[in-house]
Formats: sequence, C-alpha cells, structure tokens
Amino acid sequence: ALLLAIGMSWGARRLGAGPLTGLVASALGWVTFCSAAFFADTLAFGLLPTPATADAAVALWVRGLELIQVRPAPAFAEAGLIFITVTGVWAVVHAVEGLVFRLHAPVAAIAMALVLWVVPLALAPPTTAWPWAVPFLAASALLLLAFAGADVSGWAGARRAPDGRGVDASLLPTGTVIAVVAIVAGTVLAGVLPGFGQNPWYELRGLGGTTLTTNPIVDIRTRLVARDNGPVMRVEAQRPVYLRTTSLDVYSENEEWTNAGITGGPIEGTVPFEVDLGPVEQVAVDVSVENLPQAVLVPAPYQALEVAGPAADAFQYDRSTSTLTLDRGTTLEAGDSYRVVAAIPAPSPEQLDGVASFAPDGALTQLPGNVSPRVAQLARDIVARAGADTPFRQALAVQNELRSWRYSTDPPQGHGSQAMDRFIDAKVGYCEQFAGTMAVMLRTLDIPARVAVGYTPGERIEGNQYVITNGNAHAWVEVLFPGIGWVAFEPTPREDGNVLVPTAANLAPSQTLAQRVGDGVIDPEVPGLGDLVPTPRTDRDAADAAIAPEPSQDEPGAGGAGGGGRDPLLVVLLGLVGVAVLAGGLVAVRSGADRQTAAPRERVLRSRRDVERVGRGLGLSPTAWETDLEYLQRLAHRHGDPALAPARTLAGHVAGARYASTLPATAATESEAAAGALRARLLQPLSPWRRAVVRGRGPIALALGDLRRRLGRR
Repeated sequence: ALLLAIGMSWGARRLGAGPLTGLVASALGWVTFCSAAFFADTLAFGLLPTPATADAAVALWVRGLELIQVRPAPAFAEAGLIFITVTGVWAVVHAVEGLVFRLHAPVAAIAMALVLWVVPLALAPPTTAWPWAVPFLAASALLLLAFAGADVSGWAGARRAPDGRGVDASLLPTGTVIAVVAIVAGTVLAGVLPGFGQNPWYELRGLGGTTLTTNPIVDIRTRLVARDNGPVMRVEAQRPVYLRTTSLDVYSENEEWTNAGITGGPIEGTVPFEVDLGPVEQVAVDVSVENLPQAVLVPAPYQALEVAGPAADAFQYDRSTSTLTLDRGTTLEAGDSYRVVAAIPAPSPEQLDGVASFAPDGALTQLPGNVSPRVAQLARDIVARAGADTPFRQALAVQNELRSWRYSTDPPQGHGSQAMDRFIDAKVGYCEQFAGTMAVMLRTLDIPARVAVGYTPGERIEGNQYVITNGNAHAWVEVLFPGIGWVAFEPTPREDGNVLVPTAANLAPSQTLAQRVGDGVIDPEVPGLGDLVPTPRTDRDAADAAIAPEPSQDEPGAGGAGGGGRDPLLVVLLGLVGVAVLAGGLVAVRSGADRQTAAPRERVLRSRRDVERVGRGLGLSPTAWETDLEYLQRLAHRHGDPALAPARTLAGHVAGARYASTLPATAATESEAAAGALRARLLQPLSPWRRAVVRGRGPIALALGDLRRRLGRR
C-alpha cells in the first residue's frame, strides 16, 4: 500500500497533474488496491468493484472500529484492523508526498511521517527495536538539508536561497555536523534513559502501592504469536502443573477481563490462603527463569503455601487475587530461581456436588449490561442438554461443550456486532476467547467464576524436568466453591494437548492430555482427546464436511491477500487498467449515442471540448484571456502547419455556435472532422502508454476546470 501510494502520487506529479488530480488518482489506486486485497470475491470479472464491494468495505470498516474499541494492543492481525491500517498508511504517505513536493513543508512532512513510526512503538510491548529509528532520523536530516536556506517553517511556500535553487550550500557542512551529532547522541542516550514500564531514575510517588504491569491478557496474546519460542522457564515438579501469574475477576463493557490492581505485601512465614480450602494435594515446584523480560508477576501454582530460594527474598503477596509479585523496582531476571510449595484443590466429585457455589457479595457473578443475551441462552441450552443440576456439573458441561470447538490463534472474522457473539458463531478461537467466554457463561448461571492467566505445564524433557516457552502462555477458568476453594477448569482444546482437563471422576489430573495419549490412556470422559488421536473418517463425517466446510481465509472480507491465491500486485495493476478501460468505454458509448441526436450547435461545442480534453491531458489548459482561435492555434503550433488548418476550421464553427443566430447544417460534421484530425495530430507523437495517460487525465482536468469556473462565478 505504501509503495503504491508513493508511486501514484509521484506519477501524477511527474505528469503535471495538480493536487486535486493527484488526490483523485491516489484515491482510485486505494480503491483498487483494497478491493483486490480484501474483497476479491466481490469484484466483477475479478477486477472491477461492485456494489457488493462497497457493502463489504463498509462492514469490514465497522468491524475494524469495533476491534479498536475492544482489543487492547497488540492485537492479532484481523482483517478489519489491517483494512484501517492500510487506509491510514495510504493517507499519511499521500500527505507526506504533498507536503514535501507540492507545499515545500519538510518539517510538517516529518511530523506527519512520525505517526507511522511512533504509533507502533507506543502500542507494542517493550522491545529493543529503537535502533531502527536511525534510518528515520537520517532520512529526516537529509530532507531538512535538502531545504537548507529555504523558509521551511510554514505549511506552504518556500523562500528561495541566494543561489536561486532553494538551497544555501554554505549551510550544508554545519547542518550535516549538527545532524550527525544529534543522531549519535540520541541513539546512545536512548539505551540509557528509562522507557515505558521501566523504573524511573527518581520515584516521586513513594514506595508501595499497586503493581503496574501490562494487561496479562495482552501478554498472553503477544506470547502466543511471538517469533521467539525459546525457553522462558525451566521447571522441576513431581507432576505437571499450571504456573499461574494472576487472576482476572472484573469483566468490563469492552469485553475484556481485568482486575482492580495487585497490591503486594511482605510474606512472613506461610503464605495466607485467599479463601478456605478443602482437600488439597501438595506439590513442590522449582522454577529457573531464562527469559521473562520485565516480569513483575511471579509464575507459581495455585494455592501457594511456602516460597523459598534466592529470588524469593523480593517476593510480595496479594491475598485478594492469590498473586505473587515483586518488590517495587525488582523484576525477574535470567538466572533467578525459586521454589513454591502449593496446595492444589483436589476435592471429590461427591464433595463438589454437595456444595452450592455462590458469591457472598455478588461481585464474582457481576456482568455489564451489554453482554449478549445469546451467551446466556447458549449456557442454559448446554446445561439443559447435559442434564446438569449442580454448579459443579454445569461447569463441567460448559467446559466440555467448548472443548468440542476448534483452537486457532488466527480465528475467522465472523459478522456479529460483538466479539463474543462472533466467537460462539464461528466456534473457533484461542485460549483467551475460550476462557473468557466460559467464565461469562458461568456467571450468567450465577456461578462465581474468573479467568486465570499464566502458563501450561510445558514440554517434559526427562524425569521431572519441564521446559516452558512463550507458546505455553495460557488462560483458563477458576470456579469458587465455598469451603473447597477455587477449582480450575480447562475449556480450551489446545492442539498440542498441553492442558490439564478435569473430569467428573478426577478434579486434579496429574497428566496432560498429550501424556495420556502417549501412555495409551483413552478416557471417554476427557474431552479433546479426539483432537490428538487419529480416527477413521466416516461417510457421515464427509457429509458433514460437505454441508459445513471449515472457515476459509479467502472468504469475502477475511483479508486473504489477492483473493484466492492470486498475485496481489498483478490484480492491482489489472484492476487499475480495468477501471480506466471501463470509464473510457462508458464515456465513449454515451458520447456516441448523444451525438446521433444532438443539435448541430451542441455537436460543434462538444467537438471543441473533445480537443480541450486532449489539450488538458497534455498539460495545456486554456487561459481566461484566450479566444477559442488563439487556444486552438496554440495547441496546433505544437505540430506545425498540418494542424493549423483543422484548428482554424474548428475555431470558426465554434465562434458561429457561440454567437451566430443560425448555424449551417454542415457545421457539425465539419467540426467533428476537424476536431478528430487535430486530436490525432496532438496524440500522434506519443507512445501508446502516454496516450492512455493523456486520455485518462484529460476528462478529470476538464471537470476540475469547469468546477473552478463555476466557483469563480459564485
């Protein structure tokens, strides 16, 4: 999009087009590019936009605006977000090109281009990408040096330097030195100054208080699609466990799970319980940190009882969320190690069946008013089909239903008005969507639930050793049973099977699904095993697949570049040609039909406009003080005497059409012949490509000229 925008703006300027013509050309390119990239299946003949293209564009734009409202950055690259981003990039590039080459305002152009650099850095997680600012700074310095000596402070106009070329050569050496010093100093100091999310040099707010960190849900999404899938932790444990960082118990109107903040306090002896616990299984876990940059939340199994080890001296504890955090100014660094002894709730099914789950103050079942009624209805339908009559059985029923859906970190877009609606329609998503939706469903059934975030057990390498990577970032559901504690449920059907799924017979499984398959254990009560164990494809399966195929990224509006595997650049070029041909064809057909019925006076004046259209396409527009004869002769003089005769003939008939009371019947025919000869002489020396450009540019320039004349009269 960026390269095409630059190319079209540059081409329009090189052909002598004015700002409005350049804008129209750029907008036409944007329409063609976006149509081919996002809405290929709605194009006529695979090239031309249709009303269906406009409808799909509006729908995708609205979808993108919704995602901006409900998705914290960084978000997955969904089609609606890409569509808006492409449009924004296109607009900025066109504006920068105009500010530099048309308005001679490099400072304003640099400020505009800075948007494309700063916005991603402001939204993305902390990275070490700041050295990439050097090319931007160097380009900005070169642009300013190119205008050395000119007045570059305004938005329009440039005061020429003494040498007459707009550049004062005497300023170049000094300006170059200043630019180099500024860039070097800036890049060196950038690595020293504290950045976003880092500790300041001097703390003005005092010590203690709420832990400040990125939204854990955003952290999960970022890690799931991270390119670096190396180890983040190494764990030694008697059995696989989830390492929980915190819990989220507030569901907002933006369809986002958060909490009220994490306030840590010192740990003295045994870690206090968040709530009363029933039967538990004690597990000791040793964690060695390898790559958790800027981590202020400590991954640990729930519920922690004791903490020890070198890094534990800096641990703090928030009892309201059962979260281990760190002293202010401290983060987990590579090489840190610690041990956590945890009490994992392990009640029997009979104990859970006998407990009525409830939230004492109602906060853990609270939902905003904009939750879709469909979510609550689906929850009721699920528990009704399962015959679940206790909160425990209802939670299992919802878990098992969601585990029959499909896992993907690149889910299809859907067409609903809310994100959760689209998820339950598509039945495809990633862990955040599965966990968040299950927790909302349970709350609609008056079951206190929240979302827990952290890591799945990781890959077992030998003995009791596990390796955890970014890909193990995860979200699951916790349900509160008074006297029992928070019990974990697993609704996400992860493809790697690295999850612990409770069943009616085993609420605290000691093996992941992948381990159960490896051991040859096929338990029908464990939903999701079918995803890991190959099964023969039956005729019924084939029929179902034919009726309901899996969602495709090549569906209209799904963002499949090029539409159905076509080369996007080829489609863009063909689309530009197709639009031009269609426009020219429509004009030719309409003009031919009108000429057959028009009066001679109209035909003469139209012939004159046909010549002016070619003239404007060549950059030769009539001036306010020229007569028709003077203008037509000026055009004809480009090609010598052979063109003067038709120019004079046409000018004579035009004068008669404008001022005479009567017009000979032959005037129309002679004018059309003279106009045709003059146009042919004007276009003859040009290459076929140049002729096409002139024919395409002429009508636009003529229409803009008419518009300026009308506005001038008013």
